[in-house]
Amino acid sequence: MNYDEFFADAIGRLWHERRYRVFADLERIAGRFPRAIWHSPQGPREVVIWCSNDYLGMGQHPKVIGAMVEIATRMGTGAGGTRKYFWHESSSRRA
Repeated sequence: MNYDEFFADAIGRLWHERRYRVFADLERIAGRFPRAIWHSPQGPREVVIWCSNDYLGMGQHPKVIGAMVEIATRMGTGAGGTRKYFWHESSSRRA
């Protein structure tokens, strides 16, 4: 079986059915919540984002940023470290 062709066909069908998910290319502007830059096909423009998981803007709060920098410096980054960002490892050792 030619898997490249199989998956290309499957993705092509999703595209033609308009079910292929395309994410907006957004660049948040630190300190200007809820503003962001949308890198659209027609070029970049400033937009207001209210539909993110950061609807309270806490992702830009100085204490939150400081905590993230501290934990990333101590434990590293990457997909394997996702649980570490939520202090799962250290808190589960205390339990």
